Amino acid sequence: MIRALALALLGAGPAPAHVLDGQITAQDGAGRFVLLDEPPLAVGQDIFDSPDLIAFDEAQGVALSDPLRLDLGGPIPAGAIVSLHSLVFDGTGGRQRGWVLFDAPILGVATTPDSLAATDGLAGVATLFLGHELRGLEQGDSAWIDAADPRRLWVDWAGSSPGDHLRVLTGAPPLM
Repeated sequence: MIRALALALLGAGPAPAHVLDGQITAQDGAGRFVLLDEPPLAVGQDIFDSPDLIAFDEAQGVALSDPLRLDLGGPIPAGAIVSLHSLVFDGTGGRQRGWVLFDAPILGVATTPDSLAATDGLAGVATLFLGHELRGLEQGDSAWIDAADPRRLWVDWAGSSPGDHLRVLTGAPPLM
């Protein structure tokens, strides 16, 4: 029975990884953490125009054909199985600090227009990212992987038009 269950789990492929939770810990304004059920049709240039910290899952179980270097974490080797998630702050001005927790360890984070563009094809979603040249984090913004919990990403960013966007690549979550 245990052998059959183990074989069934192995044949099922990698478990999908997801955003679990998030929280704004400091902000100029009254935003909240919002987890979208599915990727939006578009991001950027005031699509949300809210003080919220927004997260959504993009793609699950993507096998990398080439190694990938991102702005935080990594490098992620070819053959790694990753899941992709996006964080957005399309604020109306002001700063926001908060965190987002994933159910799997963070392998890397794309925070610049070039690294976001390099991972767009992996995302597998039809989300239109407006203002490509302004995507990512600007000077004075920061993101970091929590040293005590590699599943938690912290952000400290200022949002105005067109807002901030980054992409998080996680590994597979642990089997229960």
